Amino acid sequence: MKRVLSIYTFLIFCATLFAQNSALHIPSAKPMKAKDLTQAWINPEVFCLQLFFDENDSTYRERDLDLLDSAYIIGFDRNNPRFYTMSIEAYGNYNNQRIMQMRVESIYRYFAMRGHEVMPVRYAYNPIQCSCKGDTVELVRYEVPTDKQVYDCDELPDSRKILQPNVNLEGSVLITFKHNPIECLGGNSGCFLPAQDSNIRAYYTQLILKKGSIYSVYNTKDECPPPVELSIEEHLDCQKMVEKYFLVPHRRQIILPVGYVVLRSSFNRQPDECKTLSDSIYVRFPVTEEQIESGLRIYAKKYTSKGPEFKSVATKKVKGGAVLSIQGAINASQFDTIYLAKRIEIDEVGKYLFNADSPTEQGAVTIMVKGEERYFKPFKVNNKGEYEYKKPFRAMLRIVEDADENLEKEDGNPFRNDGDEELD
Repeated sequence: MKRVLSIYTFLIFCATLFAQNSALHIPSAKPMKAKDLTQAWINPEVFCLQLFFDENDSTYRERDLDLLDSAYIIGFDRNNPRFYTMSIEAYGNYNNQRIMQMRVESIYRYFAMRGHEVMPVRYAYNPIQCSCKGDTVELVRYEVPTDKQVYDCDELPDSRKILQPNVNLEGSVLITFKHNPIECLGGNSGCFLPAQDSNIRAYYTQLILKKGSIYSVYNTKDECPPPVELSIEEHLDCQKMVEKYFLVPHRRQIILPVGYVVLRSSFNRQPDECKTLSDSIYVRFPVTEEQIESGLRIYAKKYTSKGPEFKSVATKKVKGGAVLSIQGAINASQFDTIYLAKRIEIDEVGKYLFNADSPTEQGAVTIMVKGEERYFKPFKVNNKGEYEYKKPFRAMLRIVEDADENLEKEDGNPFRNDGDEELD
């Protein structure tokens, strides 16, 4: 690299001595010191190549091929973090306008042929930030935006006839490379699902999503996925829940549910697909104080080396608004079943559930206790035909006289979490 830079320095030094010679330039209002010039050639923001042609000739000179190659190496290097546009400008007068246009096309064809394309094309390593892959690098292919112009110097002011002091443009072709990632990669510099902050509601449940919480990628020209479609299927009626009771699936723990929702998305992430996913999606449920005091938590499927398991997620008590709520943080790989539940120890089962005579009783579940199958059920029916629950289990259920009258009155910013209380 040092050898290449020394060549550039020598070329520019020569250009200041012999202004009519073709040369590479870093545009500067004042002459640069050798040290500054060497530094300026490391991934320059802007650089130029000035070429002179033999009289009445539209083909670049053989002795200028090294300069063209040097410009190509800088401007089209995959490891150069700049994204260059290119302008090709011929300076002359009206009498040789046709020759000037042919010179411009000759230079254009050179940069196209170097990439074996019909237009100048560059491949470049582009650092991107992706919510799935993390900080990574993609190889992008883009057609270098190129502006081709011919100028009659008789019609230009003196200031437009020079590139910098001692560098006159008349009679030459100027190729300018400028760093402009938006023009090279397009205005689409990122994709976000959802495209904006979103709040999706079922009757009880809210799904709160920040912009890009399902998928986000920055600094890419890739096409965005189609808009995501989400749905919430609720199973929060406590009577229906206990009549067909079951435990939250787990290999070792006993987790008692009192309701669940199924979240479905048209855009899903597979368990092992993503290197990193933030828990930036929030599922919110209305609850009673008794449910919070009972230790109710939100459970979602998490993937481990041993397979999927339901585990409690970060659960908060949400303050403010007309309805008391709790919310849990999940990520885009957890669009599945979400439970409202509580984990208990094996010796606590009798505190929450009644004994059952057989696994065929309504609502009965089978639990292994000291290596023996035992049967339990969440309710029994009294002589009035009413469901009775053990007190700790009843506290977990959403049973209120005016259960739903405030649900439509909830207001405020669902994304605000000031004062929310983390539940232990």
